[in-house]
Amino acid sequence: MHTLFDILISWGPMLLLIGVWIYFIRRSGGMKQGLYFEQVRSYMSEHIVETKRLNTNLERIAAVLEANNHRKD
Repeated sequence: MHTLFDILISWGPMLLLIGVWIYFIRRSGGMKQGLYFEQVRSYMSEHIVETKRLNTNLERIAAVLEANNHRKD
């Protein structure tokens, strides 16, 4: 029983801090997850558009390089 009491005494302050932290996070509305989700969604959409644009440019470069290689042969 003595070791259980020691464990509670040693971990008590940490658990109290975690509990208070969770309380304030919930009270403040969390991380405004709806807004955060929209920001991530917008970022991903922009990233997809940029990736497609980059892919198109790389395909054009590859086609030009291939055409130049066939002319040299």
